[in-house]
This record gives sequence, C-alpha cells and structure tokens, in this order.
Amino acid sequence: MAKSHLDKSALIIGASRGLGLGLVEEFAVRGWHVTATIRHEPAPVALQKFSEQVAMEILDINDLNSVTAFLSRTAGQIFDVVFINAGISGPEGKTAETVTPDEMTHLFMTNAISPVRLGAKLLGNVKPGNGILAFMTSVLGSVTLSGGAYAPLYCASKSALNQLTRSFVASMKESITVLSMHPGWVKTDMGGAGADIDVATSAKGMVDVLEAKAGSGKHEYLDYRGKTIPW
Repeated sequence: MAKSHLDKSALIIGASRGLGLGLVEEFAVRGWHVTATIRHEPAPVALQKFSEQVAMEILDINDLNSVTAFLSRTAGQIFDVVFINAGISGPEGKTAETVTPDEMTHLFMTNAISPVRLGAKLLGNVKPGNGILAFMTSVLGSVTLSGGAYAPLYCASKSALNQLTRSFVASMKESITVLSMHPGWVKTDMGGAGADIDVATSAKGMVDVLEAKAGSGKHEYLDYRGKTIPW
C-alpha cells in the first residue's frame, strides 16, 4: 500500500518533459509529495491530475540569480530525495576539433558544473540519515564502457559529471546517500524512438532503486535496475 503523500517528499530538478517528468509522475503515483522544477511556464499538462501532490517551481540551474531565488523559496524544506535531472545532448556532430568555445561551455555547464554546484547548495534540504541526493548521469559517462566513439563531447560531459560528483562526495561532511544514475536507453527526445525502454519503465526502475538504497550512506553508480556501472 502506498504511503500518504505527507510521509515522503521528493525534489525533482528539471521536470518539464522526458525523464524528469516521468520521475515526478512515478513518485506521485506512489503517494509522495513532489516539488518539480521547470525552466519556464507553462507547467506540463500531464501533471494536472497530481495538482494536490505536485508543487511547481521555476529554476534555470545555469542562471545564478535563478538558483539564488529558488534556494530562498525552498529554504527549510526537507526532502527524502533530491534528484538533479539536467542534461543536453550538445552540438550535434561536433567533435573536440569542431566545437566552439560557447558550445562546449554550455554543454559542460549544463551537464556537469551546474548540477554539482546545485547539489552542494541543496545538501541542507536532504533529509539526514535516510535522505538521497541523486544525479542523472549516463553509462556513456563510464570511461570503461562508453568507448567514446558515439557523441564524444556528450560522453566527456557525463564523465566530468561523474568525476565532479565523486570529488564532491569525498569532501562532504554530511552522511547521506549519493547516487549517480543511468536511466537506461530511453525513448525521449534525446534517446530517440529506437531506444530500448520507455520513460515509465525507466522512472519506475529508478524510483525502486532510490527506495531500496535509502540509508545506505554510499556513493554508487547504478542503472535503473540497480546494476553497478564501472566508473
């Protein structure tokens, strides 16, 4: 039986569509209260049926003024899960030889720097003990597995996210669980129609993993089934 939405709460950063929206829906179905961020109005129509459980916030993680305002509005709120779902595919077809400085900066800020910076600022909002801070990464960020032939700049940005997250965790004084999560190859705008699984399957798997890992106190790199991925 699902618990009352008053018992558990999640903050999903980047919930306007795709995996972020899927996570909000999955948590809401399970009876959680969810705070979901979008970069601009309007809010997703799909969330209207969860209006009593889902609170919407405006946030652009690359905009420091937006981040400061958001942190002020959420000061004192405690969440069982804070999931930072931010990512762009980057300039299509570009390589280290052809990418522009502005394109590379935007890619790495969005996929690596801003998520970890925001995670550090949200530590005080994560429930002590059983709380989880999660980052949406990708198996393509694994130096061991990715091979680097496909979307090399995107792979590099997710590898950077993984490394920055590891360094961040190593410097943390708080004792919370941190998960770097690979959602699988998902049918989204980024993943494409030929991907292996749909958003609902990925979101359900990730929330299952989050619930199972609560209180572990570890930093793990896992896929949506709970399988460990090599760094």
